[in-house]
Amino acid sequence: MNLDWLPAFTVWTPDDWSAFGTNVTAFIAVAAGLVAWRQLREARKLREEQAQPYVVCYAEKTPGHDQSVDIVIRNFGTTVARDVELTVQPSLMRSGHAGREPEQVHLPAQIPALVPGQEWRTWWDLGTARVDFPDLPDRHDVLVTYQDSKGKPLPSTPSVLDWRDFSTREWLVTKGVHEIATALQEIRRTVKSFQNSGRGGMAVFVRDGDAADQRQREARATAKAKHEELTRQLLPGQEYSRAPGQSSEAEAVDPKPDVPS
Repeated sequence: MNLDWLPAFTVWTPDDWSAFGTNVTAFIAVAAGLVAWRQLREARKLREEQAQPYVVCYAEKTPGHDQSVDIVIRNFGTTVARDVELTVQPSLMRSGHAGREPEQVHLPAQIPALVPGQEWRTWWDLGTARVDFPDLPDRHDVLVTYQDSKGKPLPSTPSVLDWRDFSTREWLVTKGVHEIATALQEIRRTVKSFQNSGRGGMAVFVRDGDAADQRQREARATAKAKHEELTRQLLPGQEYSRAPGQSSEAEAVDPKPDVPS
């Protein structure tokens, strides 16, 4: 291998070695500066991304209703979003109310401002009603455009709204605050239907279960005792009214055998 291109380190003078060390130090300093500059640029970019709004449009289940779906526009960023606009293709349609034809879902032409965590929500459709309109489009492409707090346009946020993601899913029915409110409404209607008594107050019937059961047991015992007493009083009369020579029913059924003397 030809190594003629390498410097003759063996014949270098101290000045040569000093110059070489200076060059190496300068090269390392330049490389470190480039790395530091790149890290600073990435850190600055990250801080800018963390300090900007992030608006997206999506569909989710209506709270408390497993077969109903809402359209939500929400700012997930840390600063305010301004001049939020939506472009949806094709237009969002819902099955409509009972007895009506399908109608277009109203979306705002522009939202002047969305603060961090704020959302705009509207009802999309109900699964049990949408099955009656199979010609309604399922997939919708959405593009959200907006600006940061200083009015600088930010990259648009694309998303997809697809009804098939909800029509093919399965779920478990759970009861929560909505069911509690419904039950309270039923109780309210029931209480409201109570009639007041003639004296101006509500007529309420109260029953002491233990005391009533005890009275019933005592009444049954008294009736049984009276029946037994009447039976004992009637039996002698039945014996005297029998014709002479007629045996009793017990004797006819089971006559007493003769006992030899």
